[in-house]
Amino acid sequence: MKRLVLSVGLILVLFAAVAAVRAETDPRVGTWKLDVAKSKSTNPLPKSETRTYSAEGSKIMGNTEGVNAEGKPISSHYDATADGTDHPGAPGMTISIKQTGPGAYAGTVKKDGKVISTNTAMISGGGKVFTFKSKGADAQGKAFTSTVVYERQ
Repeated sequence: MKRLVLSVGLILVLFAAVAAVRAETDPRVGTWKLDVAKSKSTNPLPKSETRTYSAEGSKIMGNTEGVNAEGKPISSHYDATADGTDHPGAPGMTISIKQTGPGAYAGTVKKDGKVISTNTAMISGGGKVFTFKSKGADAQGKAFTSTVVYERQ
């Protein structure tokens, strides 16, 4: 019995250690600032935007703060894992993310179960540049494409 309890305890410690290492080595973790000059979109870009990512085990938490093209504050938050399943985002919306390679991700955003955008993201430049490419439809149903570039702070 003691051997079983010790084995279970060691397994739990091992899983906790692996989760901590994964969170520390996830290249998304940190603060990223929008580089408007390097970004392009068929829709107006925000005037400013900062994304902050943190991790707990395999879960990533994304927070966005900024100012939209009209000068109004923007803010969003999500918790997700890169497992390709839908996770809740803003009311009525879900996000799914899948890791496609080292520092590379693909994602889908849905509103009320309908896909509104597909996205790819790549961390490059020695971990200092985060580029998002998106295509989909805005709130009015107008098609858009964008390449948005962030720099690590």
